Amino acid sequence: MTDTRCRTCGATASADGAPTTLVALDLDTDWGVYACADHAATLAAPPGDLAVALAQLMDAYRHLYGDFR
Repeated sequence: MTDTRCRTCGATASADGAPTTLVALDLDTDWGVYACADHAATLAAPPGDLAVALAQLMDAYRHLYGDFR
């Protein structure tokens, strides 16, 4: 199972209850870096990173249909 806790504070959801989101890739530890709304800007990959966009699409698919690994 993928660890979806915020990399900075360890929260599993933002203060408003929204789940953490995949904002970057870290191939040394796990395939995704997740962040709460408060830390998303500081942890996010550069805009337009296609690898992150693909990972976000795969993450959305996993949320909808279950883990496909």
